[in-house]
Amino acid sequence: MAPHLIQDLFAPLVTYGSHALTLKKADGTAPDNPGKPSYDSPSSFRLIVLQQTFSKILERIMNSRLSCVARATGLLNPR
Repeated sequence: MAPHLIQDLFAPLVTYGSHALTLKKADGTAPDNPGKPSYDSPSSFRLIVLQQTFSKILERIMNSRLSCVARATGLLNPR
């Protein structure tokens, strides 16, 4: 792959601090939860939500960058 391409795609999002609406979209489904005797209550189902792939990648990059800065500046509790 071309890692610089992904970086070029995410640069405007990071620079302007906005997250495109298309990247915020998520698809969800509620399959039956196995082993439940009755499907009358909401706890009988498990919700599975699939975010967009680029949104997940951007979130991972930003989390790693922010956690490094937070550790270096002492913003995180060591426990």
